[in-house]
Amino acid sequence: MAGEVCSLKCCLLDVPGGVAEEVAEVLLAYGAQSVAVEEYRPDGAREQEIFADEHAEGRVWDRCIVVAYFPPEEVAAAGLLETTAADFGLSHQHVSVEAVRTQDWEQSIKSWEQSVQECGLLVPSYPHFLPVMPLGWEQGLRDSYQPAQVGEGLWIVPVWSQPPDPAAVNIRLEPGLAFGTGDHPTTRLCLRWLQALQQRGVLQGAAVMDYGTGSGVLAVAALLMGAARAVGTDIEPLAVKATVSNAVLNSVADRLDAYACAASLEQQEPLAAAGVPEERRQFEVTVANILQGPLVALAPRLAAYTKPGGLLGLSGILQEQTPAVLEAYGPYFEGFEVQTEDRWALVTAVRKQQ
Repeated sequence: MAGEVCSLKCCLLDVPGGVAEEVAEVLLAYGAQSVAVEEYRPDGAREQEIFADEHAEGRVWDRCIVVAYFPPEEVAAAGLLETTAADFGLSHQHVSVEAVRTQDWEQSIKSWEQSVQECGLLVPSYPHFLPVMPLGWEQGLRDSYQPAQVGEGLWIVPVWSQPPDPAAVNIRLEPGLAFGTGDHPTTRLCLRWLQALQQRGVLQGAAVMDYGTGSGVLAVAALLMGAARAVGTDIEPLAVKATVSNAVLNSVADRLDAYACAASLEQQEPLAAAGVPEERRQFEVTVANILQGPLVALAPRLAAYTKPGGLLGLSGILQEQTPAVLEAYGPYFEGFEVQTEDRWALVTAVRKQQ
């Protein structure tokens, strides 16, 4: 029905460009349905010009607005916004929350698309994160993503670059296709955990489940580190395609299967839906780098994937969100440990023998 509240539009104004994307990631972790980074221009101020030349390091404005859309039932949205503002040293005066009604949402999308076209900007698909990219962003992507060392002897290498250390574990990726380019703390936490398992000999010959695979980086890494087989699942069809593509790049496509899964847990479990035999639906290692809400809801499913004595790694969560994750997985796992990087966390555990 027209006029019904369909979302809460939460804005942080005058966010420094250097932290805008991190602020957006935090709001996503808090449960925002989507986020956008836009130019902040007070009345009377001149437009901030940004260019995508070969020397540009940043792809956002010096002063930004971060817009997050929360579900209408998220009564704590204002508090989450103020907490995020305080964490980044932003004034509470630069916080706004307003209800978006159906007709307003439709009009705002049309106005946004029109302004993008008038400015000559290209915009990627927007299920989650909506950065507005200047013309020439493909070259900017190549400039931005260079080989990155995640750990000793462990590198993420864009397909257009040569490995700095040919003897290392080099994970070749096509950045930009899906989440998981190795530049986010949660991805690095998971990769270092997998590397630690490799060093202990745990990964050798193991079966690995990567739930919410994104680019497939964790599944591919596990195979390069000695796992016998891996499965990646994701609700985004593009992520499934990216996983298959990156498996080919790393010559592990014969050992990696990727499946689409439904967003709703009421739908059939993805491996059963794909006809995978029951004995191949359990794994020595299960890893999921997603968000708190899905992680908590997925506890029974991820427990069912993990063999007794098997290992679990969960990330995509903020440090303050770890208690809820520990509570959800407590009935199934033991030996919990928490590792952190910046404000992000990785929870690891061992499947109970039962």
